[in-house]
Amino acid sequence: MTHLTDEQFEDVVQARAPEPAHLAECRSCRERLAEAKAVRERLQSAFGSVHASPALADRIRGALADAGGSAAAERPVRRPVIWHLPRLAWAGVAAAAAVLVVAIPVILYLTAPESASAAQAELARIHAGNLAANHRIFSDADPARLADYLKTQLGFEPATPKLGQGMAMRGCCVAHFKGRAVGSYVVETPRGPLSIIVVPQEPQAMGMTEHAEAGGKAFWTGAFARNSMVAVRLGGYTYCAVGEVPHDLLTQILLNLGLNARP
Repeated sequence: MTHLTDEQFEDVVQARAPEPAHLAECRSCRERLAEAKAVRERLQSAFGSVHASPALADRIRGALADAGGSAAAERPVRRPVIWHLPRLAWAGVAAAAAVLVVAIPVILYLTAPESASAAQAELARIHAGNLAANHRIFSDADPARLADYLKTQLGFEPATPKLGQGMAMRGCCVAHFKGRAVGSYVVETPRGPLSIIVVPQEPQAMGMTEHAEAGGKAFWTGAFARNSMVAVRLGGYTYCAVGEVPHDLLTQILLNLGLNARP
């Protein structure tokens, strides 16, 4: 089966094209489209209420006026019409500029495929999707059944979480990371839910440069937005614990999930 291209997903998300008939028969592409729409909605929600303060609007007007004065000295006959915009219009221009200044770095985080920071943004996106109310999840409290399900979807059996200390399994999901299908467990803890996402990339390739030893293994740390991240390399895969909890708790949870017993 041929899946939709990135360009086709973008056309649908931007409402430049209708949803292809392929989506009706392809669960993988439906889930990718739902993830892309969720990212767009979060960006719109985050920046929809951004407004420039009166002081910022005044500074932008002053800078543009200075530039206009220099240009007028050289070409006194032609004065751009824009200098006659009313004060309210200038405030709108300033607000738009403020939105762009804030939004562009975030968009780059989410869309740059080779960026280490974008990799951590993708992990945070997968975790947020796992917790979304409308997200499709294979729900089961038995870690062995969850591992069997992921094996049928991914072709290998990820390390099975070891429960205890107030933890409980919510289920597992299959998402896409760097264009590849990856699996993740969703775990309930006394401090809140977290995701354990299993990816092929090395922790360093995802921008996790700081590490510490625990239980005889190296644990790498990262962060994006409000999410802390800890990763450990096991059996040719990286297990990334992601959640709004401290790094040391994520490290301890990885150890308590039985991952330290894996080769």
